[in-house]
Amino acid sequence: MSHNQDRLYPWVDKNPITSYHTLGHTFYDKTSQIIVSDHAQEPQLSITGIPRVGEQSRVSCNVRHTCISAPPILVLDGITGADHIMDTLVSDGIWERKVERNWTVEEEAQSVKCSVSYRGGQTATSELRLNVECPYEKIKMTQQPGEATEGVAKSVICSVSYKCKKNTPTIVWNYKDMQSSFQTKKISSDTYNAVSNLTFIGTLGDDNNSLTCTAQFITGETSDSATIHIKKYEKPVEEVDPHEKDTFHVLAADVPFRLSALTRSCVVIPCSFQFQEDVPLTRGIWSKKNGGIVFHNGQSRVLDHFKGRTKILGELSEGNCTLEIDDIKPFDNGPFCFHAEKGNDKYRFNNSCVFIVMKASPEKPVMTSVPAEVDAGSTITVSCSVMHTCPSHPPVLSWSVPSLTSEVIHTSMQQGIWQTTSTISFMVAGGDGVKNLTCTAISWRGKQQANTVKLTVKGSLMYQLRSSLPVSIPVSILLIAIILAAVFGVFIYRKRKRTDDSPPPRPEKRRSLWDRLSRRYPEGRERPPRPEKRGSIWSRFSRGARDDGVKWQNERRPRRQDDSVNLSVGYSHNSTAVKCDTQFSKQRFPSPKENRRPPRSARPEDSLYGNI
Repeated sequence: MSHNQDRLYPWVDKNPITSYHTLGHTFYDKTSQIIVSDHAQEPQLSITGIPRVGEQSRVSCNVRHTCISAPPILVLDGITGADHIMDTLVSDGIWERKVERNWTVEEEAQSVKCSVSYRGGQTATSELRLNVECPYEKIKMTQQPGEATEGVAKSVICSVSYKCKKNTPTIVWNYKDMQSSFQTKKISSDTYNAVSNLTFIGTLGDDNNSLTCTAQFITGETSDSATIHIKKYEKPVEEVDPHEKDTFHVLAADVPFRLSALTRSCVVIPCSFQFQEDVPLTRGIWSKKNGGIVFHNGQSRVLDHFKGRTKILGELSEGNCTLEIDDIKPFDNGPFCFHAEKGNDKYRFNNSCVFIVMKASPEKPVMTSVPAEVDAGSTITVSCSVMHTCPSHPPVLSWSVPSLTSEVIHTSMQQGIWQTTSTISFMVAGGDGVKNLTCTAISWRGKQQANTVKLTVKGSLMYQLRSSLPVSIPVSILLIAIILAAVFGVFIYRKRKRTDDSPPPRPEKRRSLWDRLSRRYPEGRERPPRPEKRGSIWSRFSRGARDDGVKWQNERRPRRQDDSVNLSVGYSHNSTAVKCDTQFSKQRFPSPKENRRPPRSARPEDSLYGNI
């Protein structure tokens, strides 16, 4: 470090050495300053392009130095690959050493480090975050819905390839309440494939709509769509019962040829037939039209797919063959047909097959109309109803407001279709503005659908102010104005109160001890009246005390003409005399005890000087 900022002065003589020290010699000379540092300079790291998993990338590290005879050593860590080292002269005496490494980007690569070591033992390190990207391909609908029948489930498949296991996508569909499965598979060391299989159940209202699947990644998303074509289910022209060859008796039955059902819920298929009371049937059987028993008294004969999910609700002896299928699956369409046995005799029924039209979402509840504007605190009655085909487990209707009264009714609308209605009365809560009233229908096994109407509540002061003022005035300004008015009112009230309740006069300044002992009073100030002399204990308990009380009562009475009082008051102060003579007459009311009292003029209390 002692060589820091030293200068060197090299020179070269232009002439041959033989002419050295001769006259007129000239030189080539330069000045070089040496800058010495005691710590190593950090190397510079860079990456070419954006590193994407599975693609080739290049990382370079370089450092400048001034010792080409012993250049520094550069080492790269964090990525794999072969190195290429280059030395370049940047300027006079300054060289640059660079190491480059080509590598195949991997998901696990987080950062790369470059370390430099000099001959003198100094070292330095730099680190660069790689921010490796995980690319993905466009999602494809490999199996499209094509043309489908209403209520008949079809499998629709979407798949997408992507890099990085951590970047596993979520595949969502634009139709809710439909069953779907999701799985991933590793294709190569760094490539994966995600597949979503949707069990699509279409309705006539979905015809010509788009079915869309979307793969959502950490860094973006990709979608694919297909057009839906739905046709209506038509009753087959010719129905062939698989048990027709085994049938010896044909009876008439009443079964709807189609009935809708909500997946995961239940469906009750109404069934009745003509029967002979003297010849009751012993066994009722439901089976699929293309083969396979759905319900049988012997569970061993029932298909595994339907075991524990079917039962007959009616009594065969009464001609009731109603079937319940619980936990409906998307592919439980049927058709399902009814037949019966009595001993070894087999019975077939006309019009005994039903086709189940599946629905992925429940019906939306319908609410009766409510007023657009309501007063806070008023009582409103409203009804909410929903259609279904599961009377053994009807939907539960819930409200977003607490009800005062509630009533639920179940009504059979037509063959196999029921309606559940909830009617409530509730009190409108306070607070102006738009409020939501929501009715939610919760079907058997959890699927739900809601309907919401809006109520405008009015009646409070805030509502009246807001409705009377222009719409452009914000509510915040209105609140500030109300607060300022309240503060101003309190200020005026307190000011008036201070004016009405004037403070009492300040007490007189206390006189000196000499003035009080000498009975002197300052000139120019009116002497206050002296308090009445307090009587002795004896006088307070004697008749004199009672007479004195009568005297003060008489003084408060109206003055009479025959009453007279002579008062003479005099003060003396510094040879200045003030005398006040007052004569007035006071009306006198004699007391019954006056004959026992001394004359008025003889009593000492009637004299002002006597009181003093």
